[in-house]
Amino acid sequence: MAEAVARSALGRRLDIKFLLKNPAPAIDFVLPGLPAGVVGLLVSPGGMGKTMLELQLGILLATGLMARDPLFGTTPDFVAVDTPQRVLMVAAEEPVEVLWARLHAIVRSLNLRDVLPDGLSWGEFLDRLHDNFILYSLGGARRLTLLSPELEATEHAQELSEQAIGARLVIVDPLRQVHLADENPSGPMSALVSVFKKMAQESGAAVLLAHHSSRAASVQGFGEEADALRGSTALKDDTRWQANLAKPSKELLRQFGQANNAGADFVALADAKRNYGPKRPTVLLQRTAGGVLVPVSMPQDAEQGALSRKRTTPRSKA
Repeated sequence: MAEAVARSALGRRLDIKFLLKNPAPAIDFVLPGLPAGVVGLLVSPGGMGKTMLELQLGILLATGLMARDPLFGTTPDFVAVDTPQRVLMVAAEEPVEVLWARLHAIVRSLNLRDVLPDGLSWGEFLDRLHDNFILYSLGGARRLTLLSPELEATEHAQELSEQAIGARLVIVDPLRQVHLADENPSGPMSALVSVFKKMAQESGAAVLLAHHSSRAASVQGFGEEADALRGSTALKDDTRWQANLAKPSKELLRQFGQANNAGADFVALADAKRNYGPKRPTVLLQRTAGGVLVPVSMPQDAEQGALSRKRTTPRSKA
């Protein structure tokens, strides 16, 4: 009996011969660097645009338009699919009226920027969005409690896991609103991430958790780093991917041809942690009407200059 329990706790033994006789499957990325079945973090100060970015991602994935509006940039290992994907998002803080207005702003921006393809009718777009973007607004009136005082998954966690079945991406915003534990000790935070890891593994979805950065990160200027998040380092250590929204540096603004004093109109989206591949360059997003975030293209001469410097940089001697 004890032997059976031990086998169950360890899971299935891997067949090394089979693994080495067969090529490994390609990693299935939902977002650049974030694979299906994996938990990641989106970290930023309050009011920086996390929820808006998540809503935009939900709309793009649900309607198959991710490749036409690369909010997270592009990398060689990521090719956005053009088929609609199911997205589940729990907005724990925002009331319905706020989400309502933001949805209108996002769709208006997509129309103005010609992100919607000519062959996609308005009716088809709405059908895709309605069928594939599962959006819940708790608005602070109700609270999900996913972790019990004994650090076990709750009935709320089970209900959310059931909703996640068949989803490509699950977004929970913010993390603080779905548990009552102290964020500073590593034990509760590691247990909480484990709840989401199980959810990701059972559903096959990537799980994206929105979390706030610390005040020190903003004051001391390390908002793009993995350590910028608030609370226990178990959150960053136990997740495999982390992107941060932060105030852009003057150097980043210059790279994209923007004035040094234009920072209030822009947001930097940086890879803080990526376990499955190299970090990509920081993306500059511009706040437009209604708070919609739009990726900024780097000036062609700046891109060519960066490539030239890369080619002419001598290799270091061993």
